[in-house]
Amino acid sequence: MEELILDNGWQVREEPLSSGKEDLTKIQEKDKGWIKASVPGDIHIDLIREGIISEPLIGLNSFNSEWIEDRSWWYCRKVETRKDWLKADKVELKMTGLDAMADIFVNGKYLGQHLSTFRPFIYDIKDLLKENGKKNVIVVRLTSGLEYFSEDDISKVAPFVNEEKGSRGDKRRVYVRKPQYTFGWDWNPRVPTCGITGEVKISPVQAGVIRNIRVNTDLQEENQKAFLNFKVILENTDWIGTAEGKLKIQIKDEEGNLKEVQKEIFLHSGYNFLELETVLDQPRLWWPHNLGEQHRYQIKAEAEIAGEKISYPKFKYGVRTVGLDLSKINEEERLFTFIINEVKTYARGANWIPPDSIYARVSEEKYETLIKEARKANFNMLRIWGGGRYEKDCFYEYCEQEGILVWQDFMFACGAYPDHEDWFKEEVRKEIDYQTKRLQNRSCIVLWCGNNENVWGFEDWWQRRTRGGAEIYHEIIPEIIEKNIPYGLYWNGSPYGGKKPNSPRIGNRHHWHDCMMNEDVEKRITPQEYDKVDPKFVTEYGYIGPPIKDSILKYLDGEPFDREGEAWQHHNNTFEKETVIAGIAKHYKSTENLSPEEYLLLAGLCQGMMYEYSLDSFRFKQNCGGALFWMYNDCWGEVGWTIIDYYLARKPSYYFVRRANAPVRIILRNTKEEKEIKVMVANNSPQEIDELLEFGYTSFTASNMEISQKEVKVPPFSREIVASFPGFEFNLLQGCIFASFPENREINPGIFKKGEVRRLRLPEPELKIEEVQSFASQVTFKITTNNFAHAVHFDLEGDHSFSDQYFDLLPGSSRKITVKEENIVGKDISDVKVKNICDYL
Repeated sequence: MEELILDNGWQVREEPLSSGKEDLTKIQEKDKGWIKASVPGDIHIDLIREGIISEPLIGLNSFNSEWIEDRSWWYCRKVETRKDWLKADKVELKMTGLDAMADIFVNGKYLGQHLSTFRPFIYDIKDLLKENGKKNVIVVRLTSGLEYFSEDDISKVAPFVNEEKGSRGDKRRVYVRKPQYTFGWDWNPRVPTCGITGEVKISPVQAGVIRNIRVNTDLQEENQKAFLNFKVILENTDWIGTAEGKLKIQIKDEEGNLKEVQKEIFLHSGYNFLELETVLDQPRLWWPHNLGEQHRYQIKAEAEIAGEKISYPKFKYGVRTVGLDLSKINEEERLFTFIINEVKTYARGANWIPPDSIYARVSEEKYETLIKEARKANFNMLRIWGGGRYEKDCFYEYCEQEGILVWQDFMFACGAYPDHEDWFKEEVRKEIDYQTKRLQNRSCIVLWCGNNENVWGFEDWWQRRTRGGAEIYHEIIPEIIEKNIPYGLYWNGSPYGGKKPNSPRIGNRHHWHDCMMNEDVEKRITPQEYDKVDPKFVTEYGYIGPPIKDSILKYLDGEPFDREGEAWQHHNNTFEKETVIAGIAKHYKSTENLSPEEYLLLAGLCQGMMYEYSLDSFRFKQNCGGALFWMYNDCWGEVGWTIIDYYLARKPSYYFVRRANAPVRIILRNTKEEKEIKVMVANNSPQEIDELLEFGYTSFTASNMEISQKEVKVPPFSREIVASFPGFEFNLLQGCIFASFPENREINPGIFKKGEVRRLRLPEPELKIEEVQSFASQVTFKITTNNFAHAVHFDLEGDHSFSDQYFDLLPGSSRKITVKEENIVGKDISDVKVKNICDYL
C-alpha cells in the first residue's frame, strides 16, 4: 500500500489569536480570505508571495511583520479517500514540523493539541475517513506559541534569565518546543516562525510495519572485521492474533557487492523487538575527510507477514567506531579528544545554525553548498547548536558524503527550562526518543550534547538559584541515549567539565569572556590573548566582521551605506560594540574617513587574522583536542561572526580559516620569555611528513636573511615541535620569522610577525600573475613577488571563490591559485589587478 504525500493543495487564513478550536465550524464556512499555503513552508513565505508583507530579512522589514505572531493561522486541505485505505489495518496521518502549538482536526473531529515542532504528530484516522472517493478535510490551527505562557510562568523556573543577547529574544520561549533562535538572538532578528514546516503524509498499514532499525558496529582484528548488529522494531497490526513471517536485511557496498541475512520470525500483536547479526570481512570504513574515504553501505530491510510484503526505507550506513579520550593528563587535567576508527582526530570546524531565519525555505541546494564549502575550508566537524533545530535529513546526508563529523546538541539553549512541569518533561521524552531513533544510524554524528550553555548558566548566570532543565540533561536524555544509542557518546552540556563548567582543564570550553566578550576592548582585538589559555576542547569563541559589499547592498535594500544608520545597526551584531573599528585602528590604520571599501577590506582582514591566529594557538597546545569557532553560517545578512554569509558569499575570513585548518600546518609561536620561536608541525593526515624544513629570519626585502635547514619527520595524526629559533635578536619591524618546506609548496609556510601590521615597515611589493593555464573548467595561475606582501588579493567585484585570497607571500616566493572559469566569465585573469595591504596604508 502506497503512502500519499500531501505537499500541495493547502490553503491558509488568518484569524484573531483568540480564535480557538471551538471556532472551527465558523472558520470553515468562510469563503473569502483564504490564500495558497506552502507545505512544507512557513506563513511568512505565503505572505511574501501574496504581497502582504515584504521580505523581513532586508532593511528594517522585520519590524513590519511582527504582527504575524499576534494572529492564529488556520491551514486546510481536502483529500479523497482511497479504496485501499478502507481495507488497511491502520491509516496513519503523519505531520512533521508543526510550528507551533498545533490543534489538528479531521472531518470536524478534534484530534488534539500537538506541542512540539521537534517530533511528528501521528494519528490513526481510519475510523474517521469518509467512504471511498469522498473528500476528507484536514484542518490545522497554528500560532507562534508564546501566547500560552506569561512572565509568571518564567518566574517559576528561574529568578532571572541570561540577558546577554541584548534586547532581542523572549523569555517565554523556553516553554515552546520550537527553534529558539526565531524569537531573536544577538545574530538574528525576531522573526517567529509559524507553519507546517515539514512533510505531511497519509500511510496505510496492512499486516505490519517496520518502525525502526538500529545498526551497531564492532570493529575487531585491527579493523579487518566489522560485526554488524541490527535491532529491528516490527509491529504486527493484528491486534488479536499472532503471525508468522520472514525478515531479511541486505547490505550492499558502493560497487554492488551484496551480503544478506534473514530469519524466520514469530510475531506477537503490536511491537516486536528482533535482532539480526552479520560479519563484514575487510570492511570499507567511513572516515572524516582527509583521513580516508567516505564509504557507506546501503541497507535494505524487508519483511513478509501473512503474505503481505512490507519494506523499510533504504538508507546508507557508514561503518565506523567513535570514542572520546578523557584520559588523565595530571591530577587536575584530562584530555577531550575524539577517536575515530581507533585514530585520535583533532576537530577542526565551527558552529552551525539554521541557514535562514525562516528555516522552512532553506533549499537542499543551499545545504549542499554550505557543507561543500565547509569541506573546502578544511573542516572535519560542525556543531549543531542547541538553539536551532534538529536538521533536515539532507544536512546529515551531505555531511556523510563530505566527511564532516557532527557534534549534535539537543535543542535547549541559554535558558532555564521548565522540567518542574510534568507535561513538559513528557514532551521532552517523546522528542528525545524520536530524534535519537531518527538519527541513530548517522555515521557523521559522533557526540550528543545535552544543551547549549545551560549547565554553565546554573553557576554563572543564575548562581545556583534554579535547576530548571537539570533533570532533562542529567537523567532523561542519558536514559534515552542508553536505550536508543547504547554505543553513542553523550556529554551533559556545552560547556561542561570539571567542578565548574567552562574549565580549561577538563571538558569543553566556550572561550568568550577572556577575549571577544571582555569589557576591555584591547583584549577583544589582541590575537595573542589566545596564547594564554590551554583548553582541552573549544566549542565556542568568535570575532565579528562584515560580509562583502554585494551582500551588504542586498540586505540594506536601498538604504545608505552608513555605519551609523538605522538599517546598518539593525543588521549589526549586538555584541559588536565598536570592536570592528577598534580592530582596524589597532592593526592597520586610523579609522577617520574610512571609505566603505577600506572598512570592508580591513575589517575582513582583522576577522580573518583573529580566527587564523586563535585556531593556530589552540592547535599549538598539545593537549587540545579541537577548536570550533562561532559561527560558520548566517541566517540573515549582518555584520557578524561568520565566514560565509547569508547569500553564500565567502568573507575574507573564510580563507584565513581554510589555511589554519589545513590537515598539515606549520605553526610558529614565541615562548613566554620571548627568547625563541618554536616551530610546530601539526600533521592531522594519515601520511608521515618527511620533509626538508627551512626556517629562520628574512627581512621584508630579503636583503638580510639567516636561514637554517633540517630534515624532519612527523608521524601521522600527531603534533610535534620540530625546531626553535632565537628570533628576537633580529629587527622584526623590518622582517619576520618563517618556516617552510621548500620542496613541498602545497603546505603553506608558517610566518611569525611581531606587532601590528601598521607598525611594520613593509616595502611595496611587485606582484605578478604568471603561467596562466586553463583546463577542466578551471583557470590556474601563479602569483610571484619580489618583497614580502601582506593580504594579497584580487581586485574583482563580488565573491569569485578563488582557491586562496588575502594571503601573505614571503619575499621571492610564489603561490599557485585556481578558480573556476564560470566564476570569472568575461574576465581576463592577466588583466586582473593584484592588490596587497600597501595599496591601502
